[in-house]
Amino acid sequence: MSLSLIDGILPAVLLALGVAALLWLALAGRRLGLPTFLVCCVVAAGSTAALSVLAEGIFHWWNASLPRMLYVYSALAVLGFQLAFRLVAAPGAPAIRRAAGVLAALALLAALACTVNLAYAQYPTVGSLLAPPSATDDPFPRPAATGGPAASERSWTPPSDLPGEGRVYRTEIPATASGYASNPALIYLPPAYLAAPGAVTLPVLVLVHGQPGSPNDWLVSGRITEMMDGFAARNSGLAPVVVMPDLSNAANPDWPLCMDTSVSDSAAYLARDLPAWVQEQLGAGTAAPDQWAIAGYSFGGTCAVQLAANHPETYPTFLDIAGENEPTDVDGHQALLDTYFGDEARAFAAQNAVDRFGRMSFPDLAGIVVVGREDKVYAPEGREVYAAARAAGVDVQLQELPGGHSWQVWRAGLENNLDWLCSRLGILDP
Repeated sequence: MSLSLIDGILPAVLLALGVAALLWLALAGRRLGLPTFLVCCVVAAGSTAALSVLAEGIFHWWNASLPRMLYVYSALAVLGFQLAFRLVAAPGAPAIRRAAGVLAALALLAALACTVNLAYAQYPTVGSLLAPPSATDDPFPRPAATGGPAASERSWTPPSDLPGEGRVYRTEIPATASGYASNPALIYLPPAYLAAPGAVTLPVLVLVHGQPGSPNDWLVSGRITEMMDGFAARNSGLAPVVVMPDLSNAANPDWPLCMDTSVSDSAAYLARDLPAWVQEQLGAGTAAPDQWAIAGYSFGGTCAVQLAANHPETYPTFLDIAGENEPTDVDGHQALLDTYFGDEARAFAAQNAVDRFGRMSFPDLAGIVVVGREDKVYAPEGREVYAAARAAGVDVQLQELPGGHSWQVWRAGLENNLDWLCSRLGILDP
């Protein structure tokens, strides 16, 4: 089911049906009378305004402001739902009008869902919505040997039985040193690993999801398997081992900051436990420190910079896609200090990446900061991170992509930079 939900004919049809349904409801609603119609308009506008205040001003249900047009679409949909209900529930309404009212309401619902999906590109295809890709719980193949040469175009000769695709596994990564509570991680093993494990030592790319979110978002919305299989097909089956850890702190309401705090030692988990487990269990990332990179989007982009600035020996390469200029709490900076650092601002500054960039030099660190041109919240913060990193001697680039705070930018931010990442990881010649 590869039919696109973010461009092409299907979204156009769904939106056209939604417009037609709303027009029909407005015309049919004339029989309800002008006062009733005006009441429906007021309810639609008022409920949408209340949603905005509750979501963004009080409960902070999403990290960035919802695109304003989505509130407009929501108000129109609420108006249409009210008209449909009144038409269907009207005493003595003909059966055909009731059926038409139900169908119109369904068309409006589909159009509203389509507009939200267009804004965030969460489900790129029908298949990703109805039958999303999943990981296997089978035991992953362990390397037949370890200590081979670093994987590169020069050191690798693909075998005749090279698989055409990689595979994604679900597994626990124990928090031996950190005690961090984690849900299962996802691991992509490329064709080169599955064909001849241990023949060469593959590098490791750690991908961090957003908030709210989970590693599975990389499969569904990021289409990471398709992306990495495509890269491997162009490079004789070579691609990094991709590790997608869970950063929800096992669904703790106080998410980790990719720092070591009173809530959890998530930095130690990502910088010590995860690499040690991957090297021991998968035999990957053992040839040299430069075989490791970390990347993420939104919350994960902030996390990538935090790890690189605090543990450049583990992650000398980072990709920050639409991250913030520092970890945040929905209740404000003081709440963050109280919850995570016992009200110690200096403890926060000691680990915060931008503060570290202001105090130290990082000549061996390289990264890319990606921002969306239409992202009014995170783009300015990304530029601040870029400027601070550059001043600290980081080999850093700033890239601006079309789009807002959505998968339109997040996926492209990774895919466009795969060659750069894999050059840094040693697979491709610089």
